[in-house]
Amino acid sequence: MTFDAIAEWLNEKRYLTARGKRFKGAHVHSILKKRIAKEELLNREYPPIWSNFSMEVVDKTILMSDFGFRS
Repeated sequence: MTFDAIAEWLNEKRYLTARGKRFKGAHVHSILKKRIAKEELLNREYPPIWSNFSMEVVDKTILMSDFGFRS
């Protein structure tokens, strides 16, 4: 189907655009173009990246008890 034919079908079924207007072929083209771009991003393979990340854990209950706070 052409974009205009799809727009005509949507209008016959009384679908409206996000702004409450009737569809045109350009609207359908834009929607499909954005969907294809989104699917390409979601299906892209990303290479793993390793870093020298480290994390230090501190038990605050011991530190706070030194100052008279109770948990």
